Amino acid sequence: MKYITSDRAFYRQLLTIAVPIGLTMLVSFGMSISDTVMLGSLSEVHLSAAALANQLGFIFMLFTFGVGGGSNVMIAQYWGKRDVDSIHRVMAIMYRALLIGGLIFTCVALLLSRQVMAVFTTDPRVIAEGARFLRIIAFSYFMMGISSTTLVMLRSVGAVRIALVVYISSLSMKIFLNWVLVFGNLGAPVLEIEGAAIATVAARLVELVIICVYMLKLEQKVRFKLKYLFLRKVGLMRDFAKNAGPVIINELVWGMGSATLAMIMGRISTEFVAANSILGAFSQLVTILNLGATNAAAAIIGNTIGAGEYAKARVYGTTFLCISLSLGVLSCVLMQLFKLPMLSLYNISDTALLYAGQIINVYSVLVIFQSATAMSLVGILRGGGDTRYALVLDVAFLWLVCIPLGFLTGLYLGWPVPLVFLVIRCDEFFKAIVAFFRIISGKWIHDVTRTGANS
Repeated sequence: MKYITSDRAFYRQLLTIAVPIGLTMLVSFGMSISDTVMLGSLSEVHLSAAALANQLGFIFMLFTFGVGGGSNVMIAQYWGKRDVDSIHRVMAIMYRALLIGGLIFTCVALLLSRQVMAVFTTDPRVIAEGARFLRIIAFSYFMMGISSTTLVMLRSVGAVRIALVVYISSLSMKIFLNWVLVFGNLGAPVLEIEGAAIATVAARLVELVIICVYMLKLEQKVRFKLKYLFLRKVGLMRDFAKNAGPVIINELVWGMGSATLAMIMGRISTEFVAANSILGAFSQLVTILNLGATNAAAAIIGNTIGAGEYAKARVYGTTFLCISLSLGVLSCVLMQLFKLPMLSLYNISDTALLYAGQIINVYSVLVIFQSATAMSLVGILRGGGDTRYALVLDVAFLWLVCIPLGFLTGLYLGWPVPLVFLVIRCDEFFKAIVAFFRIISGKWIHDVTRTGANS
């Protein structure tokens, strides 16, 4: 069997989709770094409070990724068949699911802010600051959900440039309002962490407005209308539950696992949380290329399977895996090259800086496997409709290995921070190995459309 494609059209399509997505991720990185740097310049308490408060939003974001990613599996393949009517119906289901999920998460954030913070930390300063942040940021959830899932859908049909416009606009609003409201510039009151939350809500509103105008007035491929929100088709609902359900469950269970790991870190020390927050922004920067390639893989493989070209999809899968390994090595090198300049941006304690440097060193090795894992699960397996296998693989090692060992080593045995971090992130290695054999087998290829003969 041929494992690496030489098809020039494939590489042109990859660059056409991945480069705009990579640029979009770079802009998204700017939004993350604006909070971590500006709040980190106040204190590690503010930085940790925002990081832990964002865990609830992170879980909701993963819910939206699940809804959007599960919808994307179907939309990409329907686009391969040019079945726009079915795409409209899938989008209607997607938006209705987001409405319900957004309402639930917003109510939790508004009514139970202090209780949510108390799950992650016992530091009263962090709980108080985090609760203030959470009660404001709650109003951004639904807007973020609509924006992110719509942009994922547009990637499936090859419309990727609008995402760059959306995120540049929201980034500009975010940075400007952070500067004004966090520090009290231009005569504004000094709002500190509340200012960062208000800036985020405003940025999400800008995203939503641009996307609504684009979808209703300018978009020419899908041409979605508000009246389509009421479209229903029983068979398609069953398909959505079958294919999107595992993705939604995957993201939620993985998100709860990630929040559990954040709770472990929060109960070890506030400095550990601050260090991990810095790593989160840094890792987002150095893995931008792989994230772009991963999203491109889901669209390209989905379109290829939808067109009935299963042998070609299999070769594309192994090609994408090789690309991700190469990009993982590049990410490792970049983390080591830019570690010290990144750490110099923060005004936090020596202990927090030490932890940040140590866990960056550990992650710079793990990122090679993480790149392969992301490509395998999110790009190849999901793009190929193998969502249930991806679900089991993604959550099994996290809940059966990382979380139990994290509790043991971090909260009971008191291991050093870099070793605890290695333990709670070791699932990347195991998932990469298992996913490799699944992809080589070719068993991940499924046509999930209503007319698919191989579903």
